[in-house]
Amino acid sequence: MQTKNFAALRVTGLLAGAALALSSVPVFGAAAAGQPGTSPNEDAFPNYESYIKITGQAASISGDGAAFQNRVRQPENGGGGIEDLHVSRDVSKTTTVTIDGRALTGAENYLARINVTKTEFGSVDAGYKRFRTFYDGVGGFFPLSKAWYPLNKQDLHVDRGQFWAEARLAMKDAPEFTLRYSNETRSGKKDSTSWGDSDLTGLPNNNPPISPARKFMPSYLKLGERYEVLEGTMKQTFGKTTAHLRIFGDRSHKLDTRYVTRFPGEIRPFPTPAATLLVPALNMNNEVQLTQTDGADTKSFGIDGTTATVLTANLTLRTGLSYHLVNGDFNGNRLLLTSTPTATGVVVVSTGDFRELAGDSRVKVYEGRISLEMAASKYLAVTAGLRAEDSYAKGASAFNVLAASGTPAVTVASTPRLAASRVKDQSLSPELDFRYTGIADLALYGSGSWRILNGDDRTTSAYNPITSPAPAATNLFFNDWSENRGHYNLGASWRQSALLTLRGDVFQKTHGNKSVGYGIRIGDNYVLDTQFTGLKLTGIFRPHATVTCTTRYVYQTGKMQVTGIIPGAEKYDSMSSKNHTIDETFDWNPTAQFYLQANANLVFNVISTVYPRAGVTPASVSTAGVAQASFNSNNVLQNSDNNYVNGSLLVGAVLTKSDDLQLIGTYYRADNGNAFLAPLTLPFGVAIKEYSLAVGLKHKFSKKWNGTAKLGYFESKNSTTGGNTNFRGPLAYIAFEHAL
Repeated sequence: MQTKNFAALRVTGLLAGAALALSSVPVFGAAAAGQPGTSPNEDAFPNYESYIKITGQAASISGDGAAFQNRVRQPENGGGGIEDLHVSRDVSKTTTVTIDGRALTGAENYLARINVTKTEFGSVDAGYKRFRTFYDGVGGFFPLSKAWYPLNKQDLHVDRGQFWAEARLAMKDAPEFTLRYSNETRSGKKDSTSWGDSDLTGLPNNNPPISPARKFMPSYLKLGERYEVLEGTMKQTFGKTTAHLRIFGDRSHKLDTRYVTRFPGEIRPFPTPAATLLVPALNMNNEVQLTQTDGADTKSFGIDGTTATVLTANLTLRTGLSYHLVNGDFNGNRLLLTSTPTATGVVVVSTGDFRELAGDSRVKVYEGRISLEMAASKYLAVTAGLRAEDSYAKGASAFNVLAASGTPAVTVASTPRLAASRVKDQSLSPELDFRYTGIADLALYGSGSWRILNGDDRTTSAYNPITSPAPAATNLFFNDWSENRGHYNLGASWRQSALLTLRGDVFQKTHGNKSVGYGIRIGDNYVLDTQFTGLKLTGIFRPHATVTCTTRYVYQTGKMQVTGIIPGAEKYDSMSSKNHTIDETFDWNPTAQFYLQANANLVFNVISTVYPRAGVTPASVSTAGVAQASFNSNNVLQNSDNNYVNGSLLVGAVLTKSDDLQLIGTYYRADNGNAFLAPLTLPFGVAIKEYSLAVGLKHKFSKKWNGTAKLGYFESKNSTTGGNTNFRGPLAYIAFEHAL
């Protein structure tokens, strides 16, 4: 979408504005409440108890407008309205009414809320809010052929909304009751990474086993979801025990549809030639329209109770019990419509469809919790706890399979399928936390949690009840499975002096998953283990009362092991990862009229699977007698790099008794592009460079009137998409705030 939009600038009459989402950055500097150097004097900008803020924003974007919307979370065509409305009034000595509102067109961001609170009686709170998230309907970019095929309607969006109503009764010396209802929705369209195939890559079609097809065609999701919750709570104190009881019920409705096109615009010739050496890319495959609908309706009921009992001044006992029941019905269709050439023309045929899916499921979960908080001494605090859980889930489904046969494949037949599963498991999760402050200026702390789970899984995979009234042994799976998870952290915080504070943490996360077949499935075996270990270091240096330097370093390394179905097979490393994150923040507040903050962030991240162990796959001849050329497998299964650097600069100054100035700059760069891999795979590395600049002015017209104006510029260059999603241009924002 190539645009230059000045209309919104004229309509709103904006004089200045903000780059990116900088309109949401609190303005401005030393005179703003909560900023360094703030002093409660008459020149400072007041914090109104009740106010209304009217704003407008617009942009003049050159380039891809949909990419701009997705990146900065603002509408390309601008908008405006009430950014913030807050009214608070005491209607009596004991009753306060609060109203909040927002109505921003373009961004489609709305809020209406009212709260009435009566001291020592309770409150009523109700409202509705909605906001829009922008998405960009593009797929991938293939560098060899410069292939780029965005959706016809590239600018997509999803609207999220919520209505709620809550009543709370909190009378003196009586139980506190709360009743709340909420209704959340999500609807609209968003891009999907389940991309479709294309042969329009410029690669040769006679180089087996290397296929010329790559997945970079865009796809999208159409969402329609609703989630409702009705819950009631009670809180009461009996002597030294405080009890909470929560009873809730919820229901959800989801109907989401995914749209994918495979090989768009392609059609095979009829009859299909024996050799494809001279066949052009547009005749390599047949176009397939995939439409998958996933529907689910659930209802659940739950009850949860907790207690906290002060046994002594140094000992508190906490307990909890809960029960949760979920019933679900699900449905769906997976339609594959293939354009099939015949002697009489192209016929659209259903191939490999799954239709009329209908099923149900039921889940029960029981949980118990107990913990003891101990002040073992003046300097040592320890918390030990245990959680136990028992869950049971079962489900069954039925659907029909449509398959095409014949030459060409235009004869469609439908056959039924049945499937079922049952899973039950029990788990124990002990937890331990401690904190020790018995050494001057030093705090030691640590935590550990474990989860030990054992379960049983019985699955009947899909079978045809017509040809096999009872499922065959090959459709039955019986597995004992277990999980062992451990999360550990140990750290220290040392205040060396008023100039220097140091903090360090080491951590480890281990997950072990094992599934072993029994009965007729003896021999089935699967193991998946992961380990992540790292450290976090933080240093805060204050060389001067007006200067603070904060340095952070995070290091994490990970490993994953897996083994297949053969008993006794050794585990092997299937994944390794390494991450370094360095962050530096510099704060300078030399006077009450000026402040500066600079931030820089550097990240090195790599995930490796089989590279560089894959090596070279030698040439061979297939069972059909087709020669297979040798190729470097390392160029198919490369490492995944996510290295990037970003930074920001924020400067604020008080110009006069009525004016504050703010300057903002941001920078981001990632250079992980690997187009050289295109002959063997689809390159995924991100290569992008972005920066933004903005200047803002806040002016106090009177004790009841403030104004804010910002003007900014944003530029994004995205080599990952071949420059097709580049954009740049100025952005403008203006706001007026009035005390009510």
